[in-house]
Amino acid sequence: MGYFHPFKYLFSFILLSNCFYAQSHSDVDLLVDQINTINLSGRSDQVLEATQKLIKISHISKNDKGLSYGNYFLASYHYDHANFKQSIDHAKKAQQYSSYLESDQTHAANISSLLAGNYLLLELYTLSFKNYRKALDILKNKANKTTSDDLVECTVYSHMSYIYDNINMPDSMYYYLQKEAKILKKIDLQYAYIQKGCSSLGFGNFYLNKNNTDSAQYYYNKSLDHFKDKIHPCKIESLIGLGNLNTSQKNYSKAQTFYGLALKNFDQHHFPDILSELYKKIAELKIYQGNVEEAKHYQDLYLDTQKKLDDRMKKERDLILNDAMKEERIKHDLEAEKTQRITFIIISLLILTTLFIIIYLVKRSRSKNLESIEITKKLIKEKEITEQETHKLKLQVNEAFEKIIQLAKDNNPSFYTRFQEVYPKFQSKMLLLNENLKPSELTFAAYVYLGFTTKEIADHTFKAIKTIENNRYNFRKKINLSPEKDLQVWLRNYIDNE
Repeated sequence: MGYFHPFKYLFSFILLSNCFYAQSHSDVDLLVDQINTINLSGRSDQVLEATQKLIKISHISKNDKGLSYGNYFLASYHYDHANFKQSIDHAKKAQQYSSYLESDQTHAANISSLLAGNYLLLELYTLSFKNYRKALDILKNKANKTTSDDLVECTVYSHMSYIYDNINMPDSMYYYLQKEAKILKKIDLQYAYIQKGCSSLGFGNFYLNKNNTDSAQYYYNKSLDHFKDKIHPCKIESLIGLGNLNTSQKNYSKAQTFYGLALKNFDQHHFPDILSELYKKIAELKIYQGNVEEAKHYQDLYLDTQKKLDDRMKKERDLILNDAMKEERIKHDLEAEKTQRITFIIISLLILTTLFIIIYLVKRSRSKNLESIEITKKLIKEKEITEQETHKLKLQVNEAFEKIIQLAKDNNPSFYTRFQEVYPKFQSKMLLLNENLKPSELTFAAYVYLGFTTKEIADHTFKAIKTIENNRYNFRKKINLSPEKDLQVWLRNYIDNE
């Protein structure tokens, strides 16, 4: 791995930086460039220590560029390790330096693209689309585009093709792969190997889904040629793709070789979502080979890795959804505040008029004061009783919700019946959208409404992930839901709103 040896001098530079605090802007610029080079090389673990030093130096010198890039590099690091909540938090911190970002639109677009990538892996497609569009809009308004801008656009188109692959829309997937490839043809730079390698991976996956094995193999090999001795998640996925291809052709020995090469790339990197899928594929291969003991070993590794990832992703997805809702509420409050400014004088006059009327009436009806006090006491008492009943009802709802979740996880036949009891308006509202919805489609919608991901639904109902993806695609089509909208968020809003 001699390719990475020059970077040892970077860390010598960082250690020397502790000897003094008066750092110039040129020092920060140099450090940003060096960390960016490491980041492009795929050595994400080396980014962490260097970035912490960059942020420390930038805080001392109050350098907005260093602080923005520092948080962006941390966001990239956590993204590689599937720490999505931390990645999103750091990316949003990187966006706070708006004055600097006005002069560095390429960096601003990169931040939005990274945010979108996090939402994509959490299957929050609406938020993902929103941030990818924002990245493209930033670059669209840029006067003089650079090669770096072209590479950002390539990344956006690549990830948008991945979204359409996930929702089983191959034509749209191919459209964005073509847009990416068109830009890459104009770029002849050595550091563009990441985008070119990932683009070839996308085409390989597209053709493998089409059962065009010759084209799939060509693009997977082309992807590996771009990465050569470098490390990157797209390289690992290309190796897995070749393993899947050979497994489908019953070339089990070749498949084992490619899966083994993919597994070796995890020695220094952590991509738990890819690793989980690799364990599953190896377990399936061992079953085909009749090696039950090794199949169980890899199946256990898959289940353990996937459970940890699913638990963390579900928790992080809920936190992120709550944050998104809070942001929407803040925007709504700001709009409401503007309206309040316009109507403040009118409301104030109405309040004053009302107060004068109340005072006048009170003076004329002193004899009714005691009666009013009694009524007030009764209302307070009734309110207390109502609050107690509401609390009991909430406890009952929470208990019912937990039982429904467990029935769903157990694939219990009574799951949907119990679900209707707790959410009585769900079925009637869904049938308003399409009266021909089948019970199985309503059950699938119930899973999505409760927050289960595609993988979770597949695991709990003992179906293939591809089957669930097809179910999701067919269901969206039946209710005429556009691909930009996140199905879970849309269902919650539609069902819960009166």
